[in-house]
Amino acid sequence: MLFGPALSAQPGDVAIQFVSPEKFTDFRIYGLDVRWSASFFASQISDDLKPTLNENFPGSKLTLRFTDINLAYNYRTSGRSGLGVRVVRRPIGPERMSVVFLLQDSNGRPLATGSTRITDTSSHNVLARHRSGSELLYYEKQMLERWLKSVRSS
Repeated sequence: MLFGPALSAQPGDVAIQFVSPEKFTDFRIYGLDVRWSASFFASQISDDLKPTLNENFPGSKLTLRFTDINLAYNYRTSGRSGLGVRVVRRPIGPERMSVVFLLQDSNGRPLATGSTRITDTSSHNVLARHRSGSELLYYEKQMLERWLKSVRSS
């Protein structure tokens, strides 16, 4: 069994897990260590996905186990405001995430399970990136929301 009962989310929740995040392609936010980045990422993504989960699968629970993340950029602090600015380090492809997922009903029965690789198809569209790119993890949240809306229960 890939997901043990102690590792799954509670009804209405999204649990985020990482498999060897120190080996991820690019997973440092603000240039901070992987442990901090994982904690921050999990908190942000979990909070952001809950409304989409509850809208599409009321009462369900979702566990996402990331096996690789390529943010394809990092953040740095800029100016007096200390706001994070997204900085593309090199023209390497779009953001990508590899994830194993388990979607369960409120009784713990599987609704959908599998693995997928999610890619940001808008990453080279400068106009699309200009909209809300200042929100931390904006593109990653959008990628995962689109993916979650496409999941079909079995």
